Amino acid sequence: MTSARSEARDRILRATVSALGVHGYAGTTARSIATLGGFAPGVIYYHFTDLDELLVATAAYASAAREAQYRAAMTGVTSAAAMVRLVRSLYAEDTESGHVQAVQELVTAARPGTALAVAVAEQTRRWEDLAEEVLRTLLRGKPLARLVDARVVGRAAVAYFLGTQALTHIEQDPTRSQEAFQQAERLAAIFDKLPRRKRARATK
Repeated sequence: MTSARSEARDRILRATVSALGVHGYAGTTARSIATLGGFAPGVIYYHFTDLDELLVATAAYASAAREAQYRAAMTGVTSAAAMVRLVRSLYAEDTESGHVQAVQELVTAARPGTALAVAVAEQTRRWEDLAEEVLRTLLRGKPLARLVDARVVGRAAVAYFLGTQALTHIEQDPTRSQEAFQQAERLAAIFDKLPRRKRARATK
């Protein structure tokens, strides 16, 4: 793919994310996408067979871009309190940019057996993997490490986020996520006070 073609494709994908956030799934048409992106509707069909293919690509595009940013920001963070503050800041960015709304629209629109459902499920698993990695880092050396299955808790955390965001979206009430972060910050402060086990020195 040439640079110009790649840039044009990215422009379409960015405009689609914006359209989902502004107009919702039902209002995300070729015309609404093109209007926000500043190009002719026909350009879309030069790069994508139809809107269904575009939405599948958008699910992967939106997720991968933010996952990379989250992963980079979280690297080296070992304090639970610092991690919660970081995630809260990133989440605020995603909400302000319309990214959260766009993802919620894609999740809601994903019907079982469709290509969009497959794409959303694949991206959800990527976020579950990231959540598991973060938990393993935070739990390393902590007494709770033996009791907590990071894989299961990571999946539960992603499921909780999607469910909370769905209710926030339906009710148009941002206090749900705000209260969740406040609770997480209090628990994280307590968690950080738990001592880490010292590694046994290697014997000669």
